[in-house]
Amino acid sequence: MTQDFLEKPQAGQPRVPHHAFKGAILALQGDVLQGWAMDTAHPDQRPIIEVFIDGASVALARADQYEPQAPVGDQFHGFAVQVRQSWLSDARVITARIANQAFALDGDIVLPTVPSQVAAAIASQVWHTGGLHVSGWSWDPQSPRRHTQVTVREGSQVICTATCNLHNQALAYRETSDHGFAIDLPWEMADGKVHVLELINDLGQPLAGSPIRLCCWPEGVGGLVRNLDPTHDATTVALLAEVAKEQALHLPKSAGWQAYPQWFEAFQRLEHIERPPMQGKVGLLLITKGDPAQEKRSLESLGDDHANLHEIITAAPDDLLPALQQLLAAGCDRILPLMAGDRLAPLALLHLCSLLDEGGAWAFADCDCDGPQSERSMPWLKPVWDIDLFIGADIFTPGAIFGADIVVEAVALLKATSRQPSINWYDLTAGIALATQNSEASVMHLPRVLYHRASHASTSPEQAAPSPQRLHAVEWLCQSLAPGSTVSHVPDYPALLRAHWPLPEKLPRVSLIVPTRDQYKLLRACVEGLLNETDYPDLEIIVVDNDSSDPETLAYFKEIKARGVTVLEHPYPFNYSTINNRAARYASGELIGLINNDIEIIQRDWLKEMVSQALRPQVGAVGAKLLWPNRMVQHGGVIIGVNGLAAHTGNNITEYDPGYLGMNHVTRRQSAVTAACLLLRKSVFDAVAGLNETLFPVAFNDVDLCLKIQKQGLHIIWSAFSKLVHAESASRGKDLTPEKRARAQREKTLFIEHWALETLSDRFYHPSLSLDFLSGPFGGLAIPPRPLISRS
Repeated sequence: MTQDFLEKPQAGQPRVPHHAFKGAILALQGDVLQGWAMDTAHPDQRPIIEVFIDGASVALARADQYEPQAPVGDQFHGFAVQVRQSWLSDARVITARIANQAFALDGDIVLPTVPSQVAAAIASQVWHTGGLHVSGWSWDPQSPRRHTQVTVREGSQVICTATCNLHNQALAYRETSDHGFAIDLPWEMADGKVHVLELINDLGQPLAGSPIRLCCWPEGVGGLVRNLDPTHDATTVALLAEVAKEQALHLPKSAGWQAYPQWFEAFQRLEHIERPPMQGKVGLLLITKGDPAQEKRSLESLGDDHANLHEIITAAPDDLLPALQQLLAAGCDRILPLMAGDRLAPLALLHLCSLLDEGGAWAFADCDCDGPQSERSMPWLKPVWDIDLFIGADIFTPGAIFGADIVVEAVALLKATSRQPSINWYDLTAGIALATQNSEASVMHLPRVLYHRASHASTSPEQAAPSPQRLHAVEWLCQSLAPGSTVSHVPDYPALLRAHWPLPEKLPRVSLIVPTRDQYKLLRACVEGLLNETDYPDLEIIVVDNDSSDPETLAYFKEIKARGVTVLEHPYPFNYSTINNRAARYASGELIGLINNDIEIIQRDWLKEMVSQALRPQVGAVGAKLLWPNRMVQHGGVIIGVNGLAAHTGNNITEYDPGYLGMNHVTRRQSAVTAACLLLRKSVFDAVAGLNETLFPVAFNDVDLCLKIQKQGLHIIWSAFSKLVHAESASRGKDLTPEKRARAQREKTLFIEHWALETLSDRFYHPSLSLDFLSGPFGGLAIPPRPLISRS
């Protein structure tokens, strides 16, 4: 497993023998150090290994990987740790010892190493958290650019193979990082049986971390508990249910997207849940281009629900107004649009209508696509209603039902402001969006797949053909919301749209806060980018000096002071929240920006884009699209609840990839964004008392801040069009020391306790999507899904 470097301490202690410890460094393969270590007196323990280069501590690793050379125990006493090539280039000797112990491992590596006559084993790592997803990396030091093959085997049976050609962030410091793999195991392996799986490379060598053990049920432990015989002791069952709930929170499992047909059968059938009563008069609006076969297919999907329809009217997509007027005149109090060729799931009508009975002005469910053989494919698992996401891509209206009142209001808005005599489908949906915004109407979402799109439909929004009609409708919507706004196609995906919100003639002052402790090179790249590469006229830069001592950094402070940058002294222990809160009190801007010192500017208009979002009504904070130096996405918004905590979206895609449903190129609402680059009004920051200095001095303070802002009724916006480079934690390192680990664990526990309800359900994330760190947000299907109940 890759480990980041720690700050260099003094040389390690002299070797003192210890009768219980054994271990050895086995090899340096490229920049990966491998070995094993164990406590023979306690072979069930997995010691921490500390690695030294020329006596300086550079990395930590846990000895918990499969290593057959370990002489006793279960052979899971190996370790693999990556060290940066830049450190190896001048190194003389690599040593390792048990952390916080005097025992040194055998096998010091003296550099430069003598070339071996035997080919080095392929360096590798496997990660698995219990579900059907396995990932890792495999790299051949003899042929660094070769993409190795990985085979998954159970006994003599080959389960699947994969080519190691995916980017893996664990290899970010290598010249090439595209040696990762992601394997989705077959759904049939989630059978409740124990499977021992070997992962081997194309030279027949086992990967570090292999074999893995899989024992998985689709319904999860909680489902097994619910299915226990009712004669079981109630107290014991209740205890087991709580244990299952904790396991689901902290150890969620997922399956790959290719398992969607089986997953659908297991979790999405409506026949197994209670039928709501049918109420109201439903008018079916069948939108057709005149193909009788497509119309028949749609009408036949209604089945028994056909009898619950009050009226059926067909209409061409370019002129819906006469049909809408007929449905309203017939007394329909709810209108269900159905595109000819699309189908409703059995009993879908009852469940959609019940959402309006819960108080929704309109409502929507999820949808998927019919495959060539009518199999289930390409689900659109949606967040709650989000007008910003709707502007970029309408994922909401396939599977929607509209109350009559919101339709009447939408038609009135369109008639009052549009010169067109007709209303097309895009006009209607834009009118619904504006009416919803104006009246702050409730929109309900049922996170179940109730609508099946035709097999010829585009499988994802960015794959659709660009629509001039939709562009015109969204332009009308945005100009109605903010006069002076414009709308454009997203260059790489013209079916997606971008709103350009107007800026005031006199731009407000922005105060950017940049904390640092030394790190001259990082700081200089950041500050010079703010001064020279940022197109913004009224900028205040506040660099907070958190007890720097490096001469180059101190000299740079003097230089930038002369250039108008404020340098605020803060010679106290590192507390990210305290540092930023203190600087915010000095800030003179209407807006303040929290900026990490490892941010690099790559786009001159990044700040104007964020300011245009932050000045909109009801916007509380704005986050940016942050990229790793290799242009993989480092931050595409924050999802709450990943392994019970929070995680960034997009870490497995490039800046140009569309992402799930095109969301990598669509501005949208989120529950939180990272403070590595976060902009908000100073008044909002003050209203929520800034960052929490007591509970979250280092981690989760940005998520906590965003959740507090949301509690005030304000929105958190992630902009797809403000792009910067961010080398995450490059300035302070990862949490690897015992002290840092203890602090990090404390903050994790406090976050879960403080935001218990929010960690269970992120409104802007679907309860059927993966929540494990391994798959990542939008990385697969949750097994089992979290409660599929209506929400708004």
